[in-house]
Formats: sequence, C-alpha cells, structure tokens
Amino acid sequence: MPHPSITAETYPHKPAIIMAGSGEMVTYAQLDERSNQAAQLFRSLGLKKGDHIGMMLTNNRQFLEICWGAQRAGLIYTPISTHLMLDETAYILKNCGAKLFIACLPLAEVAEKVVAEGNIQIENFLMVEGIKPGFESWEEAVDAQPTTRIEDEANGMPMVYSSGTTGQPKGVFLAPASDDVDAPYPLAISLGAAFGFGEETIYLSPAPLYHAAPLHYNLMTLYQGGTTIVMEKFEPERALQLIEEHKVTHSQWVPIMFIRMLKLPEEVRARYD
Repeated sequence: MPHPSITAETYPHKPAIIMAGSGEMVTYAQLDERSNQAAQLFRSLGLKKGDHIGMMLTNNRQFLEICWGAQRAGLIYTPISTHLMLDETAYILKNCGAKLFIACLPLAEVAEKVVAEGNIQIENFLMVEGIKPGFESWEEAVDAQPTTRIEDEANGMPMVYSSGTTGQPKGVFLAPASDDVDAPYPLAISLGAAFGFGEETIYLSPAPLYHAAPLHYNLMTLYQGGTTIVMEKFEPERALQLIEEHKVTHSQWVPIMFIRMLKLPEEVRARYD
C-alpha cells in the first residue's frame, strides 16, 4: 500500500490525523518522518521483511504512525483487542509469531502479565505513553532514529484476527500485490472509487482501531491523502459535534452507535449540523 509520503511531498502541512479528544494533530510531513523513524527502529531491532509484530494499543496518535512504519518496513502487524486478557493476548502473539510486542500504559496490567507469565518467545517489548518493568519506552526508542527512509523498504500489511466465536481466533491476511511501497494499491483505489474517498475526504473514526474495518478505512483515507479524525472513545454527542466542527464527509459506524445517538434528547440531536 503506497505510503502517505507521496502526499507529504505535495501537502506537507496538511492534517493527516487529528485526535478528537486532545486536539493533537499530525501533519503529513510529521507522519512521514515518524513512520520513517518507526521503520528505522524496526530494522535496528533486527526485524526484516515478512516478520510479525503485535500491538495492543488504545486509540492514540502513535497507533497509525506505527502501522505506517510497519507498512514501509515490510512487516506484518497485528492489532490486538484491548478487551482481551492474558491467555487470549498470549495466544495471538504466539500464533502470529510476533517478534515485537508494543503496548500502551493504559493497558499495562495485561501487558505486564504477558511479559511475565505469557510464555512467549519475544525479545523486544516497547510501551507507548509510559513505561513499565520489562518494557522500553517507544517514544525514547523511536525519537533516537533518523527520519530518512530505510534502504530496503518493502510493503507490509495488517493481519487482523477474527473474534474466535467458533474456535480460536484466526489471523486474516492478504499479501500485498507489490513490494514497492509507492506503487498504486488496487484495493484502496477500487474502494476509494466506490465510496468517493479522495484527498478532500475528512473521515471520522469513532471505533477502536484494532477492528478490521476502522483500521482499513483509516489507512485508505491516508492513502488517498485525506484527513482522519480519530475518537479516543466513542461518545454520541461528541460524535455529532465533530461532524459539524470538521465538516466530516465519510465515517463508518456500527448499530450500537446509532442506538446511543438516537437515545440522546431531541434538542441535543437537533443541535448539530
């Protein structure tokens, strides 16, 4: 999947990611630099094309930066549900053969147990937004890396696991069509055409990024050069505010979100454009 560095060359100061709660903004130039640093870090840890990493993160700024760093380093990255406990998390990390586990401070309780009790064959553990025993700081590690592109860029892809309702969760993976990170990505092009995604798209992302649909729609928005508004946590009235505030053009929802919005008082529902 072509990296948004293409957009960074043309519109370096354009917002790529806006965090709805904090208002923190990542421009395309910053996304390009930070994903380069992530790719450099992955190589410094000995990760090569085709290796797997596991990431258990809440909706935060670093999530998509890590994804794009993995994309351009040729890695297979697996987002893990933030609701899973020790056994389920350890199973996925073992099953995908992860060589790196990235977690975040709000999920430290489970993450620490994975390191101490998960019996997983992983040597590298990084933590976002803080640090706990057994982990190194993601921010410190990535900030020490150069912002230049790695020499052996290759296309990586996500491998998202099923919910496991009929057995153990299963990883679902579609191999990239090309190793060239700047080559056109047929699926993103066809989906973009079908749903009208483009560089003017403003996408509201209300759901957890570890789910397949939110992750892929965010990646597609950034591939097309649009802007994604990421909600750290879904709140029905706040979602309506964001639609008006940012003039949202696209979004992806699940039924419970509509139910919660419909339960808002009529005067609240009518307050926003």
